[in-house]
Amino acid sequence: MKSLKIFLSLLLSLLLILTCAPVWFLASGSAAGIKFAVAADVHLRLPDSEIPVDYPESELYYHGWGSGNLTHEAAGLLHEMLAGAEENGAEFVLLCGDLAHHGTPEQHEYVADILRGFERDTGSPVYVIPGNHDYYHDTTPADFKALYADFGYDEALTADSETASYTADLPGGYRLIAIDSNDPGDDGDGIDQRLLDWIADQADIAVKEGKTPVAMMHHSLLDPIPYAEILMKDFIVRDHEKIAELFADHGIHYVFTGHEHGNDISLYTSKKGNKVYNVLTTSLSSYPLEYRMVEMDSFKAGITMEQITELEPQYIPQGYNDAQRAAIAEDYTAFSLGFFKFSVEKKISRIISPEFINSYLDDDSALTGVVDTLMPIVADALYMPLYDSGDGNVSVEYLAKKAGTKLPESDYKYALDLVSGAVAMVYYGGEDFPTYSSPEGRLLIITLNTLLKYVLSEAGNKVSADSLNRLLALFGLDEIEELDVNKWNRIYVPGAGLLYIEAEAALAPLINKFATDDDVPDRDASLDATPEKTGPAERLRSFLERLFRIITAIFKTVESAC
Repeated sequence: MKSLKIFLSLLLSLLLILTCAPVWFLASGSAAGIKFAVAADVHLRLPDSEIPVDYPESELYYHGWGSGNLTHEAAGLLHEMLAGAEENGAEFVLLCGDLAHHGTPEQHEYVADILRGFERDTGSPVYVIPGNHDYYHDTTPADFKALYADFGYDEALTADSETASYTADLPGGYRLIAIDSNDPGDDGDGIDQRLLDWIADQADIAVKEGKTPVAMMHHSLLDPIPYAEILMKDFIVRDHEKIAELFADHGIHYVFTGHEHGNDISLYTSKKGNKVYNVLTTSLSSYPLEYRMVEMDSFKAGITMEQITELEPQYIPQGYNDAQRAAIAEDYTAFSLGFFKFSVEKKISRIISPEFINSYLDDDSALTGVVDTLMPIVADALYMPLYDSGDGNVSVEYLAKKAGTKLPESDYKYALDLVSGAVAMVYYGGEDFPTYSSPEGRLLIITLNTLLKYVLSEAGNKVSADSLNRLLALFGLDEIEELDVNKWNRIYVPGAGLLYIEAEAALAPLINKFATDDDVPDRDASLDATPEKTGPAERLRSFLERLFRIITAIFKTVESAC
């Protein structure tokens, strides 16, 4: 009987070891805590470069342009970010691409000099990866590697021969997999199967060597907003779910990205229960002028946003006027937001201009006449005051009131102000965007409905029968001899408003989905990528635990019988 006890004791010990084995397997590649900074999309222009005067009517924002980046201030913002990273105790810094706005050698060298000074003064390394702008001006992956040799490439463990991808060891048992996601000559991503295989191999090697892989690249791995694969197809990697599945199952649980100039954190869980977070960081040189601080400990990460609220006088471009200098000194965040909104509004105005639209149409297009008449009306409508000011000018509030609708109160001044404010919210990030039924959502819906009817009413007075007939012919509809303006305003304009209301109601769920995004905080966040307990290792562990309980019961039965 004693021999049986010994045998069972040995068996139980063996089972206990085997039961714990999957836990060791799941914990493979675990690492100690580290703290680092992440920034993206610096878009640096040389500080002494000429500042264009595209909109002389604006004293502050005459140099506004499409994406709203303060590119002439980018060198100063990079200095401020690096100083903040040092102050916050960053052990290293990750820069996720678009370092140079035009990708010229001079711009790249200027960035490299700033980074070199930071490394020299602090002893903390900087790791870079290229973005699509970095390949402008015929810059090649080999050029980029040479220009930024001191920032990841010279100390790389491995480097991909065809791209600027590389790996490097980080403090605390982590391994950086820096991925060149670009297709040089195109703004979309260039991750092909060959590069995917390289990424998978590097992740597997890292895990086998007891390292925890952390990735960075320029293009987003996951949708920052619903329908991004349609609305922003050049901003996320193609086949993103397939790539996310590969990353998660090969031990890459955090990917730091840029390119989209907004803040977002998205989560993907693979079929095996493994998680990967895409941590997207806004452009450093665009509102809200932010970077991230990350504290990571194995599967967990704590993330906080850090905002640059001041720009030291020595970093303000020499070409700025006194009004700009005063505005920056008084409230740099407000200045950057104003510049951003101004730029967005001017970009929309350019896109809806007849000149821009007709540049995509044939000279004899049936749409030309309608575009020439209609789009100036649309432009006027977008700048129509939202609220009555008592000066006798028509307003959205006045038109909505005539239709029996009350316009919600707000601080917005006109429709484009409302639109550019919504875009600024998207860039800022968060899960509290206005929904369909919120006051801001209702304001947008009522404003668009009111302006639609206004534009159609004005078009009825100005669009010629000839232009309209050419348009009708496109749809195989009968021509008209003349446009009955009274009938148009009495039937078609209200009808369009009713159709809008029906479409609005049908789209409400989609609008709410867009507004609420997901359950993962986009800004400050506590993340946990611990795999869900659905993989083979967990199933084996559960089976062994049950077997352990059965053997224990047998052991107790035998012992009581002795």
